Amino acid sequence: MHDERQQMLANERIGKLLWKLSLPAGIGMFVMALYNVVDTIFIGQVVGPLGIAGLTIVFPIQILVMGIGMMIGIGGASLISRSLGARDFEKAERTLGNAILLAVILGVL
Repeated sequence: MHDERQQMLANERIGKLLWKLSLPAGIGMFVMALYNVVDTIFIGQVVGPLGIAGLTIVFPIQILVMGIGMMIGIGGASLISRSLGARDFEKAERTLGNAILLAVILGVL
């Protein structure tokens, strides 16, 4: 599996790789946006205007938390990619572990 993935990254066309690797992230962002819309509809129906006002206050905080998570993920992915390119697999594994640990710690807070 590891060699297969390296071959894919080394030999596939960039455009095809970009679509293949970015599609799950795009779908995830779409699902999060859809979740917020549906959540707003349900809160508006059940709680009313005060519930929507509460969502309006909380939504920027949610976006900030998601941004911090993306910052950890994108930064970690960049560092892991550079480590794998340099064939420093130990550093890549250590970086992955640190990124996951940081995400878990910040998720608990």
